[in-house]
Amino acid sequence: MNYNWAGDVILHNCAVDHKRFVLGSKKPIRTDIREFVSPADDVVIKETLNLLANEMNLPTTKSPGDFDRRALIIWDYVARGVRYQFDAKRQRKGDFWLFPSETITLRFGDCEDASFLLASLLIGSGISPFNVRVTLGELHESTGKSLGGHCWVMYKSELGRWCLLESTVERAPGSLQPADRIAANGLVNYVPHFCFNNVHLWSIRHDAVNYADIQSYLKNPKMRLVNLADPAFPSGGLISMLTGDNSPGHLELTQQVMKMFGFSEDAIDIAADAAQDPDFYEWDTPSAHAQTKSDDKTGKTMEDQNAAIDNYRDWIACRKNQLLQQKKPEFKLFFIGYLLHAIQDLASHQGLTNAQHAYESYIDPVAKKVGDCDHSPKNREIAIQYSHDYLDKLLATYPDLAKLKKYKGGFSLLGHKVSKDDKERLLDKEGWDLSIGKYTIYKDSAEAYAKVMSDNPRITWPCDGVFADLLATV
Repeated sequence: MNYNWAGDVILHNCAVDHKRFVLGSKKPIRTDIREFVSPADDVVIKETLNLLANEMNLPTTKSPGDFDRRALIIWDYVARGVRYQFDAKRQRKGDFWLFPSETITLRFGDCEDASFLLASLLIGSGISPFNVRVTLGELHESTGKSLGGHCWVMYKSELGRWCLLESTVERAPGSLQPADRIAANGLVNYVPHFCFNNVHLWSIRHDAVNYADIQSYLKNPKMRLVNLADPAFPSGGLISMLTGDNSPGHLELTQQVMKMFGFSEDAIDIAADAAQDPDFYEWDTPSAHAQTKSDDKTGKTMEDQNAAIDNYRDWIACRKNQLLQQKKPEFKLFFIGYLLHAIQDLASHQGLTNAQHAYESYIDPVAKKVGDCDHSPKNREIAIQYSHDYLDKLLATYPDLAKLKKYKGGFSLLGHKVSKDDKERLLDKEGWDLSIGKYTIYKDSAEAYAKVMSDNPRITWPCDGVFADLLATV
């Protein structure tokens, strides 16, 4: 369904309850919802934008395309710089909303906190507030079942299209996507109920439930926020929910393992971020994910098991050599994390094809009850053990790498992560392999495999033997 993302009806009662509390008490403060989007001349917002202009070349001119570039850079800053944290667990008072300046200071928040900051920065950068909305609504599964409440930002591009900016992703994509295309992609559906900026609050009318006022929406138990950190939602916000990463994901597993070896927080930040990147930059490369090649359209296996294992070993060897060739410590840490992704995938994927993985995730009745390979507690334990043993052997074989444990990155506006430009240069890539379209192809391959599975049995590599070979060649 197409929605009027700009809002249908202006509402005059903009007050919300139980979103702020008197300091030191449980007494709620009645607040105008528009206050959560800062005015264009807010000093704290301007300070952040000045840093973005200096560090990330945020455009200050008004040439064609500059406003869209501003939106992408600001979106990426919020996605990378604000760590998602489910609010109810922190505040113990229900859903406590932060003002943008508080989110800048804390550098964490839930979907609403990050969205308020994102909208405030967009408006502060010179984008008209009438081209910016914070949207309150809900997420639906493809079946139509509501997952709960959610908050995101809408931006009207220079082409006049409303684009959906999801604030909980780990990073912003390389281009703006029209909201109608995302909302109806069939994987996760966005259903808006209200939208606002620092001037007005609007209701959005559609065929689903229409709320009389904002308070009715906020008080509805069914509209409690979706907890994107819940095990049902793997690490990395909605992009990771679409891609089906481990739960906990590569980021958390890598953090856990590197802490065992005493790496600094700055070092862990870089490696853990990089551990997610093969899903973005090498989505189409089976060997990057310990998988055997298949045909997405037919579901048929397209590669001999031994050949697939050889390709996986070659991929590991190639990325390890790149690690050893790096001079800068942050690039070495990047490749350590990038390698650990594939090591962890050996424990979970065990060589199965993409079509077999999709079948297991979406159709297989047994996997639906006990969880697919990416969500198996046993596989997670093996992934941690493999990662630990591989990193241990790497450090023992190349003692200079131990210096990375003390890595200090200094101040960084976006935290300690290798930049997108540097990642693309290191990997010889131009942008991501992953897109909603490619994920849809992957999901559709489940039904294709169901038709040919009798002639294409599930592939399972001798993982312990494969891993032993990897250790022997470190």
